[in-house]
Order: sequence, then structure tokens, then C-alpha cells
Amino acid sequence: MKGDTPINLTNISEWSDDDVEAHLHNIRERRMRPVKVYEEMSILRAAAKREGLEEVLKKQLEMFVKESERADKAISNLEKRSTRLRALRLELDIML
Repeated sequence: MKGDTPINLTNISEWSDDDVEAHLHNIRERRMRPVKVYEEMSILRAAAKREGLEEVLKKQLEMFVKESERADKAISNLEKRSTRLRALRLELDIML
């Protein structure tokens, strides 16, 4: 491979086995660079999407907790109202 330039090309049949292997290795590495970049970007994109979904999940859970607390309070108020209504009915029954 020594002396191999775009103007003065060497004959591949004159290369040693090590030179051929080194040349093939360089070609493979050059072809794999875009693949590695794509894989890295895919991983970053997936991580960003996961973070976004985790944030949405967190917000939804917070809203669920708040709505659950409001529902518990409403049920408690209904139970108090029901107890008050029973008490009033008992009073009315006693008066009659």
C-alpha cells in the first residue's frame, strides 16, 4: 500500500496479505462509521422519548392522586350528608 496515491496507484496483486487485510479493515471501518452514528442517534432518540413518556406518566400520576383525593373528600362529604339525613328522619319518626 505504500506509494498508493490517486495519481500513482499500486497494483493490488502486488500487495502483501497484511496490506490487503489492512485495506479491507479500513474499508469496513469507513463503512461502519455511519452505522455507529445512526445507532448512537437511535439510542439518544429512544432515551429522549422515554424521558418524555416518563414525564407524561409522572404528570398523569400526580393528577390521579389529586383527583383521588377530591373523590375521597366527596365520598366523605356524602357519608356525612347521609348520616345527617338519617338523623333527621329519625327525629321526624320520633316526633310522629
